[in-house]
Amino acid sequence: EVDLAKAALDAAQTVANNVPQSTTSNAIANQDVTWFNQGVQLIDDKKYKEALSCFDRALPAFAGDDAMIIRILNNRGNAYYFLEEYPKCVESYHQAMLIRPTEVRGETLYNMGTAYAEMERYKDAIKCFEQAIPRGLADEAKRRAKDQIRRCNILQKAVDKKRKKR
Repeated sequence: EVDLAKAALDAAQTVANNVPQSTTSNAIANQDVTWFNQGVQLIDDKKYKEALSCFDRALPAFAGDDAMIIRILNNRGNAYYFLEEYPKCVESYHQAMLIRPTEVRGETLYNMGTAYAEMERYKDAIKCFEQAIPRGLADEAKRRAKDQIRRCNILQKAVDKKRKKR
């Protein structure tokens, strides 16, 4: 006579013992971090489209990790900036900012302001640079933000003057 309970237990143990190591949660988490790190390295190597692909592969895995999602979205924004895809750049920074609005870093706002300036949206750029200054920028970055505000004001005045002539 066959002991069905024992046979089921033996079968379950056999299956459990044959689970490949690569599918454990630690290995998956490590692979996702690897995608992120590879994306960062690809930005350094000026391979921006490849970097975006890595960030896109890493993003879904960090659904519950706001800090990591913010880092990925900010890096996506950086890659889009270097690709001169400024609307997508701004969108990535904006998505990152929406996750924890009270914790937005000055660097993110500065980068977003730079993208707005590239799109000739000087008023939006100025707002970003102004908000970036009190949010943890280093002294040199604060100086650059103030210079950008000055430049954007000059450019906005030129745009306004041109519009009045029409």
